[in-house]
Amino acid sequence: MYQLLLDSANKLLLVGLAKDKKVIDVICYEAWQRQSEMMVPEIDNIMRRNNVSKKDIDAIVVGIGPGSYTGTRIAITIAKTMGYALKCKVYKASSLSLFRTPKEATICLLNARSGRSYFAVYLDNKVIEKDQVLENDEVKKYIESHPNYVVAGECEHLGITSAPFDLARELVSSINEENLVDNLFKLDPMYLKDLYK
Repeated sequence: MYQLLLDSANKLLLVGLAKDKKVIDVICYEAWQRQSEMMVPEIDNIMRRNNVSKKDIDAIVVGIGPGSYTGTRIAITIAKTMGYALKCKVYKASSLSLFRTPKEATICLLNARSGRSYFAVYLDNKVIEKDQVLENDEVKKYIESHPNYVVAGECEHLGITSAPFDLARELVSSINEENLVDNLFKLDPMYLKDLYK
């Protein structure tokens, strides 16, 4: 069976397809503020070119943010609608966690604007520092005090080059009971900015 992979929380639009939890195809490109018009056509595109029908999908894995207020809602709305219509499992993942480097502690970053960053630290599926918003100066200090940690994600605003990452692979690695959504109607985006005004 096939798993559909979705994330639109930030600059990158990602639509992926996995078979038996192995990524077989990915569409990923920068689509800032265009995810809403691009995601459904790209889902159709990836399924068509792999000869996969909707009835072949047994699970959907979706990034739930943090990130753009509108962006986070796009992939989640599609995942909820398809999950309900297809009666398939839906799994959620922090969009920050998708920047993890396997087997290495990874500082995962996104630009939260206004001199702040979305920040978390993951070691595979273990959370070292939970998803949060930090001032950029705090992030830089953390990075300096943890020189052995990998830094990945959207880091340009800090003058840092990101380590390579694989969003689709990490969405697949999020397929576990802890991330299984038991009630689609309660699946909401992860918004963090409101907590840090």
